Amino acid sequence: MIRIQTEDFSQEQEVAALIAGRTVVGGVVSFVGTVRDYTDGDRVVAMELEHYPGMTEAELVRIEDAARARFAVEELLVVHRVGRLNVADNIVLVVAAARHRGNAFDACRYMIDHLKLYATFWKKEITAQGGPRWVDACPGCEAAAGQWGSKKMESDTIHEHRHGCGHDDAGQEGEPERLPAIHWDGLRVGIMTLSDSRNRTEDLSGDALEGAVLGYGGVVAMRTLLPDEQEQIRDLLLEWTSNAGLDLILTTGGTGPGPRDVTPEATRDVCDRELPGFGELIRASGLKETRSAVLTRGVSAFRGQTLVINLPGSTRGALNSLLAVADLVPHALRMARGGGH
Repeated sequence: MIRIQTEDFSQEQEVAALIAGRTVVGGVVSFVGTVRDYTDGDRVVAMELEHYPGMTEAELVRIEDAARARFAVEELLVVHRVGRLNVADNIVLVVAAARHRGNAFDACRYMIDHLKLYATFWKKEITAQGGPRWVDACPGCEAAAGQWGSKKMESDTIHEHRHGCGHDDAGQEGEPERLPAIHWDGLRVGIMTLSDSRNRTEDLSGDALEGAVLGYGGVVAMRTLLPDEQEQIRDLLLEWTSNAGLDLILTTGGTGPGPRDVTPEATRDVCDRELPGFGELIRASGLKETRSAVLTRGVSAFRGQTLVINLPGSTRGALNSLLAVADLVPHALRMARGGGH
C-alpha cells in the first residue's frame, strides 16, 4: 500500500489499521524518518519535499512488489509526506507485517533502503546559514541498497536528472522546472531495447521507461530486446505497428553515429510521417545535460496511427528524452486519428 500526502500521519494508527483482523501476523516492524536539525554542520530549520506525480508512485509500487516477491510478508505500507516540513516532523513511514519477525525486519529495511535511492523525491533544506539547498542522495544510500544486490541505475537516478547535486537546473531562484502534466491513461505502449551487449536482466533503460509509462498511466503491452540489426528491428516494428494494437512504441538505443547504430534507419524504413519537432525537443533537452546530445540521430514518426519515438540507450538519456515530449504524445495521437488541433 502506497500513499503520498502533505498531512502528518500517526505511526500507531497506521500500524493498527494495517494489521486489523490479520491474526496470522506475528511480527510488525516499522520505520519512521523525521526532519533532523543539522546536516553537514549546518543548522536546518525546515525541509521542502517535492515528487514526480505518477512516476514516484509507480517506482514505490515496483519496490513494494520486489519486497513482496523476496520476503514472506502479509502486508506492506509506505506513507511519504511532501510539502514544507519543520524540524522533528515526520517524513516517511514504512511498515512490514509478516508471520515471522525475520521477514518483517528484512522487508522493512529493504523498502527504506531502496526508497531512499530510487524513489523520485527531491528535498530542499532551509538552513539558518542562509538560503535553501537541494539535497542529493545520502552517501550511504547506494551502499545500503547494494547490500541487497541492487545496483544504482548507471548513476542516473531521476533525482540527478531533475536537480543534479544541488544545482539550480531551471526556473527562478533554484526552483525546479514546472513541467506540463502527463496523462497517458489507457495508452498501449511497446518498449524495444536495441543493444548488441545487453541482456534482459541488464536492460536498465527499458526498466526505467517501463516505470515511466506506468507512472504516466499507460500500459506496457509489449517489451523486448533486440541486437542492433536493421532488418530485425524493421521487421518487429512492422509487426508491432500492424498487429499489436499499440498506440506508441518507444525504442531505446542505437541512435548515435556509430556503424551499428541503425535504429533511425529501421524506423524510417517502416514509418511514413515524421515528427521532426519531437527530435528537436529531445536534442534541445539533452543539450541541457551534455553537449554529446547533439550526436543523437533519433527520429519520431508515425506508421498508420502508431507513433514510434527513438530514445537514447542510456537510462538518463532515455528518461530525459521521453520527458521532453511525453506531454505532447496524447495530442499527437489524437491528431493522427483525425482529431485536429
